[in-house]
Amino acid sequence: MIVLVLAVVIGVGWLYLNARIDIRFDSCVANDGITQSEVFYNVKNKLKNDTFVGTRFTNEELGEADQYQFLTYTIHVNNHSFLQAEVIEIRITPMQGDVLQIGEETPHDLPSGRQTDLSATILTDRSMHSVREATVTWYFWGLPFTEKLTLGR
Repeated sequence: MIVLVLAVVIGVGWLYLNARIDIRFDSCVANDGITQSEVFYNVKNKLKNDTFVGTRFTNEELGEADQYQFLTYTIHVNNHSFLQAEVIEIRITPMQGDVLQIGEETPHDLPSGRQTDLSATILTDRSMHSVREATVTWYFWGLPFTEKLTLGR
């Protein structure tokens, strides 16, 4: 019985030590607020009605669409572990001029041995550059893991 318990403990420990995810920056697409005016005014109305899902970086009221741009960052995630990665989330570290990050309404999970692309979109001042730092978080069996990476290069 002791040997069996010891084998289980070693097996679980081995799973956690080998639980790794590779994350790399893939692309950044910039769209003017004017070309995405429908999305812009939808976000503006949701902010006004307090139904916006996401993270606000400032409490200032939004101006007109031609003052802003949407930056959509895509990362590639590869799950090399034997465990499912649960609730994968990208959080952009804001810079001065960033207004908000549009939130995801459904959580992203990644089964073992699979890979996927995930995106995060921020609304920022039209004159801002696209280089940002991001924190990617995920869970293996309820334990949190994080990785920081630079986006936009």
